[in-house]
Amino acid sequence: MKKYLAILIISLITLAFSVDIYFYQTDIRDALNQLGMQEGVSIIYDPLISGFISVEAYNITLEKALDLMLLPLGYYWTKIDNVYFVGTANPDSPNFALISKKYLLNLRFITFDDLYNALPKVMTNYIYKTPNKNQVLIYAPAKIASQIAETITLIDKQIPVAEIQVKIIEIDESDFIKFGISWNNEENNITSYNNGNLQLSLNPLNVNFNIIMDTLISSGNAKVLAEGTLKLKSNSTAQITGYTTVGFTLGKDNTYVEKKINTQIIISGYVFADHANLTLKSVVESFIQNSSTFTPVGASVETNLDIKYEQPYYIAGLSFDSVTKQDGGIPGLKDIPIIGNLFKNSTYTSRKKNIVIFIKARLAGENL
Repeated sequence: MKKYLAILIISLITLAFSVDIYFYQTDIRDALNQLGMQEGVSIIYDPLISGFISVEAYNITLEKALDLMLLPLGYYWTKIDNVYFVGTANPDSPNFALISKKYLLNLRFITFDDLYNALPKVMTNYIYKTPNKNQVLIYAPAKIASQIAETITLIDKQIPVAEIQVKIIEIDESDFIKFGISWNNEENNITSYNNGNLQLSLNPLNVNFNIIMDTLISSGNAKVLAEGTLKLKSNSTAQITGYTTVGFTLGKDNTYVEKKINTQIIISGYVFADHANLTLKSVVESFIQNSSTFTPVGASVETNLDIKYEQPYYIAGLSFDSVTKQDGGIPGLKDIPIIGNLFKNSTYTSRKKNIVIFIKARLAGENL
C-alpha cells in the first residue's frame, strides 16, 4: 500500500510540472488559446491585450507558464473558480478589478503626500489617499502591490530632524579689536553688499571665539537681537528675525534720527544622522540716507555650511555704521526749564557695528 501511495504522489508531482511551452513571435491571444487547448483548461482574456511573445520552457506548472508568457507584455492572470483570466494592469480597464485586490498599509513616519512624491511614477497609479493621512490604499494586481509595499518599506523611514540653536548678536567692532580679532574681508571667503551705510556679508569665521562671545554678552557689550531653537528636516525651511537700530545725523543742525533694521535668517538644507548641510540666507531691510530723507533698501545673500552636531559656529552676518548720541552740558543749569537748552550740548559718535550669527545644531531624532 505504501508503495502505491509513493507512486501516486510521484505521479501527481510529475503531472503538475508537465507543462511544456514553445512559442516564437506568436500573438499572445493565439498562444493563450493554444495553451488552454493543450492543458484542457479555460483561459479567457481582456480584449485589450495584444502583442507577440517568444518563450520556451519545459516541465513547468501551468501557473509558471502563464507567468512566463505574460511577463514581457506586463499582463497578469487570476483564477476565478476553474477559469483563468488574463487582464491588463491599466486601472482604466473595465476588467482591472478582476485581477486586482485592495491592501491597506499604515505609514509610520511619512504621510501619503510624502509617499506620493517619493514613489516612482509608475507606482503612483495604484495608490490612493484615505481619510487617515498616515495610511495608504494600494489597489493593484498582487505582484504590483507586493512591489509597491516593498518600496514603501524603503521609503517609510524615520526622518532625521535637527534642532538648531540660533542667536543673532550685535557687537561693537572695537570690542573685536580689543580681543585681537580682525573682520575677514578676503574676497574668496565673503559675499558683501554695500549701499553706503550697510555692508551685508556672510563669512564662516575660522576663529573659535566662543568664550569671547559669551563674555561680551554677559558684560552687556554685545546684544542678543534674537534667539531661538529651530527644528529642521531635509528639504524644509526655518527662520528667525532680529531687530536693531541705526542712528543717523541729518543736515547742518545734526538732527538725530534712529531707524530700525530687520535681519532675517532663513535656514534650509539637508539633515543627516551625523551632520547637516545647511544653506543660510540673510535678508536685511534697512534705509539709505539721502540728505534729509531715507530710502528703504533691502539685500540678501546666502552661504552654505556643512556643520557637525554639538559644535558652535559663528558666521559674519551684517556690518553697518551707526551714530550714537550722548547729551551733556553744565550740571544743574541744563535742566532749568526754558533756558536749560542754552547749557546743553550733544556729542555724536560713529561706531562700526557687526552682527554675528551663532549656530549650534544637534540631532533631535524624531519626525516633525
